[in-house]
Amino acid sequence: MASRLVDDRTERFSELFREFTPSVRGFVRTMVAASDVEPVVQATFETAWAKLEAIPLLSQRAWLFGVARNHVRNHVRAERRRAFLVDAIGAQRPGELTSCPRGCVDPVEIAPVLAALQHLSTEERELLQLVAWHEMEPAEVAVVLKISANNARVRIHRARKHLETLMQPELGEVDR
Repeated sequence: MASRLVDDRTERFSELFREFTPSVRGFVRTMVAASDVEPVVQATFETAWAKLEAIPLLSQRAWLFGVARNHVRNHVRAERRRAFLVDAIGAQRPGELTSCPRGCVDPVEIAPVLAALQHLSTEERELLQLVAWHEMEPAEVAVVLKISANNARVRIHRARKHLETLMQPELGEVDR
């Protein structure tokens, strides 16, 4: 009996998905950048799956559009917060960026490091931040990144070597 209910639920959702995905995608496309359409559509149908029994049969498309609209609004708010944070961080002076509880860091000394960090990949920066700023051991980094401890050690080593290369004026790409 439970299997029949699961099959009915799955079939209803499949029909809903097949019938309304194009129109939901078209609706979302009018409100967000092309690269953000699929994540919003996916979130809309995840909500539809979770609340399948609450979707009114006579206004399924309207219900999905309402959910999509809410996901778009959440997405836009998140993007606005992200842009605000990027602007706020960009407006900081090097001394403000590098202040730490252990003591005062000379902005002139740290500026080349900050410049070199900008030339690392996102993954390399994340590794070095976990190790240097959050004082994590490779085993802890491995847990955060869901990789093996050995893999974490290798990646940390490579990121450090890349940073070191960028810090050497004759080898690096960073303009001082």
